[in-house]
Amino acid sequence: MRNPESERFVREVWAAFKQEGITGVLALAADDAQWAPHSAHNRRFRSTAEYRAQLERLTAAGERVEATGTGLWSHHDIVIVRGRLRIRKRGETLEDTRMYWLFGVRDGALVRVASSPDLAGLLREVGHGDPVLAREAFIALHRDAGLEG
Repeated sequence: MRNPESERFVREVWAAFKQEGITGVLALAADDAQWAPHSAHNRRFRSTAEYRAQLERLTAAGERVEATGTGLWSHHDIVIVRGRLRIRKRGETLEDTRMYWLFGVRDGALVRVASSPDLAGLLREVGHGDPVLAREAFIALHRDAGLEG
């Protein structure tokens, strides 16, 4: 079941990212939000403060994350954004790949953020392992669920 309110909130999250970078996203997250970003190479963070500290280290080392979003889909309290991720360090591209971002939303805040090129894997991690649901999400994200709007 799609969730228009969560979709609206994630559009705000995405707009904050475009304007302020990841710092803008952190401001919309609960203190105890869980983070599993692809860029952290399987490292998980149990709080927004823990993830913020990691971001500060990476920024100080010259690493920058760029993302573009092209599709959006929701199911209950999760929203998936489809797009592309680029990681750069001192002008060199370290990674440039298609990406799915999963946002868990509760009470007007992010409670979970994860990213991976594996849509079905992201859904399995949050207890939605039904392959039919993954197929539905994939089709919607590539057909008619634009991020803008």
